[in-house]
Amino acid sequence: MFNTADDFNRWTARAPQADEQVFQQACALQGQLTKPPGALGRLEDVACWLASWQGRLRPRVQAVDVTVFAGNHGVTARG
Repeated sequence: MFNTADDFNRWTARAPQADEQVFQQACALQGQLTKPPGALGRLEDVACWLASWQGRLRPRVQAVDVTVFAGNHGVTARG
């Protein structure tokens, strides 16, 4: 999707602004789902952010790319 950091920066500059009201509603919805609060960890935060970015309470995803970064150099131990 992005070949350079400049490609990524150009893309993010065109991205829509987050809708704070949708963000709050999406996070409130997380508390109403049949699961212990926080059970999905960071995924709950991502769902709230994605909802606000898309401007819809229940965000839609058609294609997903995942990038995993890992390290064992000590920096990760500090959080």
